[in-house]
Amino acid sequence: MRRATVSGVERKGARSFVVFRLDSLGDVVMTTPLFRALKTAFPKSRCTAVVQRSYKALLATNPYIDEILTLPNVRPEWLPQALRKLLAAMLFYWSELRKRHFDFAISPRWDTDEHLATLLCVLTNAAARVGYSETATAAKREMNHGFNRAYDICLPPGPVRHEVLRNVAIAEALGATACDIRPEIHITERDRRHAEELLAKVPRSAKLVALGIGAQSAGRRWPLERYAETVAALDAVHRLWPVIVCSSGEFGEALKLAAMLRRPPVIVSGAPLRQVCGVLERCELFLGNDSGCAHLAAAMGCRTVVVSRHPRDGDPNHFNSPVRFAPQGRQVRVLQPASGAEGCRAACTHAEPHCIKCVSAKEVAAAAHEMLAHPAMVAPVVSSKWPPPIRPALLHAHSAEGLLKVMEALHPPAAQPPS
Repeated sequence: MRRATVSGVERKGARSFVVFRLDSLGDVVMTTPLFRALKTAFPKSRCTAVVQRSYKALLATNPYIDEILTLPNVRPEWLPQALRKLLAAMLFYWSELRKRHFDFAISPRWDTDEHLATLLCVLTNAAARVGYSETATAAKREMNHGFNRAYDICLPPGPVRHEVLRNVAIAEALGATACDIRPEIHITERDRRHAEELLAKVPRSAKLVALGIGAQSAGRRWPLERYAETVAALDAVHRLWPVIVCSSGEFGEALKLAAMLRRPPVIVSGAPLRQVCGVLERCELFLGNDSGCAHLAAAMGCRTVVVSRHPRDGDPNHFNSPVRFAPQGRQVRVLQPASGAEGCRAACTHAEPHCIKCVSAKEVAAAAHEMLAHPAMVAPVVSSKWPPPIRPALLHAHSAEGLLKVMEALHPPAAQPPS
C-alpha cells in the first residue's frame, strides 16, 4: 500500500476523482460541499461518487457529480453483516473498478471506517489516495490500525470542528480555495409535483410543520408524547398543519403520533428522498431528532429544530455531538440536555431514550416559536428542469443583492416609453 507522497496537484489538466461515501444519509448531505469544491477548483475534472444504493437518487441531479456508482446488495441474511459488506465491496471492485483508472481516490470519513471505504481506495487504480489519519479517535486507532499506509495524502485529525469543514478540508488539501460550505440538494419540478400530490389534502395556504420522528437508534428518538405536546403549543399560536416524515419501518410509530394530534396529519412514509425534499421545501418548520431527515430539511432552507441526546457539556468529538453533526442551514437550532442524566457524562450511553428526555416540550416549543416569529430567509435551493442545463448564475448567487442582479440579467426590465 505504501507509495511516494504526492506533493501537489496540477490544475490545468483534466482530473478524475472517485469519492467513497458509504455511510449515512446525513454524511452524504454534508459531503455535497466537497463535490462542489472539487468541481470549482478543477472545472475540467470528472467526479465519481460511490454511495449506498438508497442515496443514489439524492445525488443524481447534482451538477458537480458526473457519475454515481452503488454497491450491490448481498442478500443472504444468514451471512454475518461484516461478511456481507466485504462481499459487496469485492463484487463492486470486480465489476466497476478493476479496469478503471482515477487520479484521486478519496475517503472523506474522519471517524472509524466501518464501511470498507479505505479498502476500496486501496484496491482502486489511482495515482493518489486521500483520507484522514487513523489517529483521529481512540476507536479508529484500534479498529483501523495501519490505515495511514493506505493514503498518499493522509490528513491529520485537526481540531474539533464540523464534519462539513472536514470534508471541505480534503478539497483544500488538493488545492481548492475559498470553499463554500453550504450543503445543497437539487430537486426537479417533477419532484415538486410529486410532493404536491403527497400534500394534496392540505390547503395550499396551510402552514406546514414537518415532524421527523425517526433516527438510527432508539436512544436518539424524542418521545412521541413530547412531539404532540409541542405541536399543540405551536398550533395555538401559528395554526400549523403537521406532516410526519419517516421511513416505511417507522409507519407504526407515525400512526401512534397521529392519534395524539388534534389535527389529522399527513404521513409521508418511505417516500423517495427527493420527493421528501420537495415536501420539506413547503414546510415552515422541521422539528425532529438528530437524523438524516434533519440534514435534508436544513439543506432545503426549512427552519430546523433538532432535539439531540448529546449533553452540552459532553465530548465535542463524539459521534452524536452537534459540534460535528448539526445540520447546516440558514436557520437551525439544536436543543440538548445541559448534562448527562444518571451516569452519562461524555455522552449518552443508553440504548433507549434517556438523556434526550431531559429536553422538555416547553423548551422546544419556545425555540420553534422564536424561529417562526422571524421571516423566512431565502432558501438555498436550486430550482431546475431535469435534465440540465442548470443556470450557473443562480447557483453561485448567495446574497440578496446577488440574486437581484442575476434575476435582472435573466429577465431584463422592459424598455420605458419615451416621455
